[in-house]
Amino acid sequence: MTVINREEKNTAKTRADVPLEAKTIVLNRTEEKIIGPRLVCTTASGESKIYPLKQSKLVIGRSVEADLNLLDPLVSRKHCVIEQREQTFVVRNVSTTNPLLLNDKPIAEKRLYTGDQLRIGSTTLAFISDRPEDVKKLDTQMLQRQKKSGLGFWIAVFLLLIFTAYYGYFQAYTPLKVKWALKSVSRQIKAEKYLSAQNTLKHLLDLDLPVEQTHLAMQLFAETALAITENKASKEGLEPAMEYLKEYLAEYGAGREADILWDRLDYFRLTLAQKLEADKEFQPALREYAAIKEDSIYFEEAHKAIRRIWLAHQQQGRSDQTLGQILKEADAHFKSKQYLKPVNQNAYVLYQAVLSLEPEHKLALERIDQMKAFYRENGEKYFDKKKWAKALSYFERYYLIDTDAKEINNKMKICREKLALTRAKSLENKYTKTSLKKKSQGDNQRLQTQAEKKEEIKRLLEESGTESSWILEYLFEEQKDGEDSDKPW
Repeated sequence: MTVINREEKNTAKTRADVPLEAKTIVLNRTEEKIIGPRLVCTTASGESKIYPLKQSKLVIGRSVEADLNLLDPLVSRKHCVIEQREQTFVVRNVSTTNPLLLNDKPIAEKRLYTGDQLRIGSTTLAFISDRPEDVKKLDTQMLQRQKKSGLGFWIAVFLLLIFTAYYGYFQAYTPLKVKWALKSVSRQIKAEKYLSAQNTLKHLLDLDLPVEQTHLAMQLFAETALAITENKASKEGLEPAMEYLKEYLAEYGAGREADILWDRLDYFRLTLAQKLEADKEFQPALREYAAIKEDSIYFEEAHKAIRRIWLAHQQQGRSDQTLGQILKEADAHFKSKQYLKPVNQNAYVLYQAVLSLEPEHKLALERIDQMKAFYRENGEKYFDKKKWAKALSYFERYYLIDTDAKEINNKMKICREKLALTRAKSLENKYTKTSLKKKSQGDNQRLQTQAEKKEEIKRLLEESGTESSWILEYLFEEQKDGEDSDKPW
């Protein structure tokens, strides 16, 4: 979401008289007419602004990198995320220190309905939508009675009694028993009896529960896993907590209820990587940075850290060279189109070495801009042709040079989404062809979905990195013989 700063015409005296809560501002550049789902933001001072929800994911927090920026000390750098899922909007708390209140109740994750009030620090955000699907519907039950007379009436009464007994046990008593069990789990969680709660939930999940109760059970299960993870992190350290998270996610990480745990795993990976980097253990740090998912709110920070380590790694041993020597070597690599590879012998890192000696060196800055233009032009050429893999390879190299290029980053996401869709279709065809003829279409779909989820979770839990593993291959490994010569590094 684009943003603008509050007008800076207030006098110093006026600023001093305004309390801290009133100084909370929301930055936005949007002036267009608001139509559809939106947030109405109201500060403690009574100031209100409206923001349309047009993005699939909106990060709210105190950081300048947040899509909706709240300058409030009670707001975390990245406080919460509003995501659009299957034509609905869901809010998720990603802060580890500050609460997120929905209608005055603390939550981890909930669907938003029109009229819902979010409380973040001293700011209130109201979710307003004109769409029918965003209106909370009341559950109503219509009871119809039929009158019977004569002998047929008494026969009907007898059959009704038998049916009622059967229906009451399987359709009323059993769901009620599940409801009681879920309430018992909630009490166990409040009493911090997490293992007992998990045992109960595992038993319930083995039953054929309705979708709504399954969703609630998985939410409670994720809540217990998060609490256990936090205890392990504080008492045993990050690595045992991460191992527990990975084991849980490998079994139960396919649903949306586990999103908060994926966020927590990425946060632990980032924290551990920063510690390893500070201790100069660069290879383990790189593995943790690279394992952070690309749709994570921590991905950009991890990517910049990888780039930082790469530059430091390549510039070692050049302190005894003069500016002229480095520049001559850089020009030679530039003419050979060795832009980003091989390691320690490429144009980009050498021009960066020149800039470390002379920050405003005109030729070095010009050459770097030419390399960026090369990657951008080729990436956009293949992007327009819908050759997603080719386009992505060029955009990734551009993004390595300029990590602040939001437009390129967005196009990279589009390329990856298209490639993921292609992989999913390929997997679907594979399972369709190998399915037994006796299997029904429903069975095939179920097996295919389960296989896709397991494959996706396995990929996301890989130690050596997931989608971001390309950066390690491109930056730290030599180019192999026979590699495509159409890919200058």
